[in-house]
Amino acid sequence: MKYPALTICRSKVLSNACKVRELCSKKNIEVWGVTKGLSGDPRLADIYREAGFAGISDSRSLNLKKIRDSGNDLPRQLMRIAMRSELAELPGVADVSLQSEVSTILELDRVCSSLGVFHETLIMVDIGDLREGFWPNDLVYAGEALSNISNVSITGIAANFACASGVLPTMEKLDDLARYSDVLRESLGRNLPNISIGGTSCLKLLEGQTPPSAINQLRICEGVLLGKDTAFMREIPYLDGTALAIHAEIVECKLKPSVPSGELGLQAFGEKPVFLDRGTRKRALLGIGRQDVNIDRLTPMQDGVSIITASSDHMIVDVTDAASLRKDGCQPGDVLSFRPLYPAMLAAATSEYVSVVFEDK
Repeated sequence: MKYPALTICRSKVLSNACKVRELCSKKNIEVWGVTKGLSGDPRLADIYREAGFAGISDSRSLNLKKIRDSGNDLPRQLMRIAMRSELAELPGVADVSLQSEVSTILELDRVCSSLGVFHETLIMVDIGDLREGFWPNDLVYAGEALSNISNVSITGIAANFACASGVLPTMEKLDDLARYSDVLRESLGRNLPNISIGGTSCLKLLEGQTPPSAINQLRICEGVLLGKDTAFMREIPYLDGTALAIHAEIVECKLKPSVPSGELGLQAFGEKPVFLDRGTRKRALLGIGRQDVNIDRLTPMQDGVSIITASSDHMIVDVTDAASLRKDGCQPGDVLSFRPLYPAMLAAATSEYVSVVFEDK
């Protein structure tokens, strides 16, 4: 294996995906698998298809192109608000898009008309997280302004939870969404069959309650890949949290003081680390750095290993108390492994310097 590497256990991700689909199907909700966590890897899209997901959702047109070209026949959705500069290519890479600007939707309709194609759109509604979406008071205006478009079909509304501000899904928020859908439907003068909600945080609500019947789509990534729910700070009990790991090779291992010597300023990332004097310690230098991964969101898998700091190209760890490494010592060429949280996974999957390996075990 080429290091550093991000490994994904295919069977565990598939099992998680199937369990999420089964939970949602009991609530009459279809699942759209988000692939951006692994940079739109078609192998993840294939797992979603095998699990019976209804479609693929990603925030990047480039990722959707990769999935399209791989031959995966699931519907594709652009979940980030479309940029004007990508509207010309949007109908060719996505069947559905999430939109939040009247002028952008009008321009998309013009583009689709000139191409002789049709495109489906969900109107984003801001339910308080203060990221994208129409404020509810603007839905009547939006519906009236979009009532005469011909090549873009508005088929529902969508909302995100716990993305920018951490606003959690509640039954009250879902009831509000159902009401907002009615407002937009009346203003548009057409049926809106879909209400799509986004975020692993929605699972906790679905586990114990039945949402309004109008809620019929869920977009999800973190829970399926990592078995975790960051918004509620929990391990999801029925999902496997060991499907992904990040592995890095030791390039140096030496006994060194635990406190730097000399006058200290800010390091390369504008931070001033604080060091605890623990005497002389065995320190390992790994061939992975902040250009590849978010080190603050990694947990060492070997007992006794602790992360000290990192530069752009190297991560420094203390291995003095790592009993599993003591027998044969700690040498260049040895590999240490870490469990990633979402930000670390996202960065590693995006870095061209990290190998992404799907394993069957």
